Amino acid sequence: MGYWVYLVRCGNNTLYTGATTDLDRRIKEHNRGSSGRKGAKYTSSHLPVTLAQAWEVGTWSEALRLEHAIKRCLRTEKCQLIKEPEHIYQLAERRGLSFSALLVSKHDKISD
Repeated sequence: MGYWVYLVRCGNNTLYTGATTDLDRRIKEHNRGSSGRKGAKYTSSHLPVTLAQAWEVGTWSEALRLEHAIKRCLRTEKCQLIKEPEHIYQLAERRGLSFSALLVSKHDKISD
């Protein structure tokens, strides 16, 4: 089972960060806007969402810590992570996190 941390771009050009065990299912839930799960409340009013970037990590605990670290970032930092996903390692180091993330290149075009 994979544990994913992801950034989606919402219809109003905002960025949303989340964590899941099933990336494809979660993106579909966001776009349905009716999953009833935490996180869908924001994205359901800012449809559609498109996957901007995702990282697979080894444990659910790592996913939640990384999600929290990304949520604390400024928009400019999040855009940088989308453009250059390998910068996740520098973010993790700054936040005192230790893990091995697999990069999944699904980034979109950034319009800051």
